[in-house]
Amino acid sequence: MRKVLIAGKTKKICESISELLTYGGNPDGSDPESVGLPQSGFITVCVTDGIHARCADAKSFDVIIISTPLEDEFGLDLAAELHGKSDAGLIVITKGELAEEIQNKLKFTGAFVIGRPTSRASLLQAVRFAGIAGENVKRLTEEKNKLERQIEDMKVINRAKACLMQYLNLTEEQAHRHLQKQAMELGKTRRKAAEDILLTYDANP
Repeated sequence: MRKVLIAGKTKKICESISELLTYGGNPDGSDPESVGLPQSGFITVCVTDGIHARCADAKSFDVIIISTPLEDEFGLDLAAELHGKSDAGLIVITKGELAEEIQNKLKFTGAFVIGRPTSRASLLQAVRFAGIAGENVKRLTEEKNKLERQIEDMKVINRAKACLMQYLNLTEEQAHRHLQKQAMELGKTRRKAAEDILLTYDANP
């Protein structure tokens, strides 16, 4: 299930986009525009202006759709702002003649820009691609955060080992074993054991 945030000028516009996403096609599945996405594949939340869109928890959505212009603004600032708050895939719907210009302006967001009028098939395809893009960004963000945590852990651990070498006159290998032993005996992570050592020997843990 993909959770989709839709922002548009009116509630009717938002609901029409929602219907395009959630409509399940013919009962026999012969709808040529269904592109394999079932009716239950989306949970949509609709808003009608930039203020309410900004109040939404952007991080909780998989895809964000902005149909320009909005009631209180055009929507490009909103797109940029939500991009900064969330890893969700971003889709902007606009007039056909403005599509290329807006695509260039939003290039840094990775947004998919669709010219109006658009077909259901085009919208569903864009949602599919935006969802995949959002998942990739989220995965890369998680990997980046994990790497940053590992780097911070190593900084703390190395400082703790330096303290052990300085105050207990241990070699680097001995300090390493001492830290590992502390972590195992106390049931702590090496980072937590290192922090405890710094609290003992270092005034700035």
